[in-house]
Amino acid sequence: MNSLFQRIRNGDPLFSLILINGLIFLGIEVYRLWFWFSDLALPLPWGEDLMLAANSDLTVMSTRPWSLITHMFTHVHTGHFLFNMVALYSMGKLFASIEKPSRLWSVYLLGGLAGYGLFVISYGISPVLHGGKEHGILGASAAVMAIVVATATLQPRRIVYLFGAVRLELVWLAIILLVLDFASIRQGINSGGHIGHIGGGIFGFLYGLKPFQRGKLNYLWGSARDFFGRTMRRNSMKVVHRRPKTDDEFNNNRVEKQKKIDAILDKIGQSGYESLTQQEKDFLFKHSQK
Repeated sequence: MNSLFQRIRNGDPLFSLILINGLIFLGIEVYRLWFWFSDLALPLPWGEDLMLAANSDLTVMSTRPWSLITHMFTHVHTGHFLFNMVALYSMGKLFASIEKPSRLWSVYLLGGLAGYGLFVISYGISPVLHGGKEHGILGASAAVMAIVVATATLQPRRIVYLFGAVRLELVWLAIILLVLDFASIRQGINSGGHIGHIGGGIFGFLYGLKPFQRGKLNYLWGSARDFFGRTMRRNSMKVVHRRPKTDDEFNNNRVEKQKKIDAILDKIGQSGYESLTQQEKDFLFKHSQK
């Protein structure tokens, strides 16, 4: 019990995500059982039309904006809940062994939103999928898929044991899951949910790419910001005549500059662009123009 409260107090991201999912699932089950035992009709629709679920109709979403977040923590079937939580726990632990554990929150939430975004776009442009009806989406599957694909992109050759027995590289696990999602869409089996999985997977793949690892996107953003700021206050250029450098001098200078650039990029990857001194920012800005 002490360990439980300590994990809550310390804000363990993986534990917190599972706890929130669990509390919402438990609350829904208690709510449903209470009305069942009291012999009353449920005052709220169930399944995909639950008020906590996100809807493909943006007009409906405007009346319950909270569902943009709550849908990715909501389950109404025990099997769906247990499967997602087992996947979240196992893949979340792998992710946290590679990246900062706190980033689990970002990948989970943004992966869930990416899944919902692709779901809305798909139902908006496809009459076959939409069928003239409103559709809802709920569950942590898209967010979990984002974590699976992000981990597989970061360490594709890492070995996992599916169901504790099947030895598999992470990259193949991700590919198999995505292929199954595409196949399920074609067969019309929970199409909205599987579209959400694919959206989450796309975000996970983008997260796992190298630019996110070394902080180069932060660097590019910082460089662009510095560029426009400097353009507004750039002084007139001065022409300075210097003795031409010898080949040895030129090569030595180039090696030293590259070492300094690599060291600054490593610093960005560890602490972000804002951790650079103004001198380091100026150095990167100057040499990024060449």
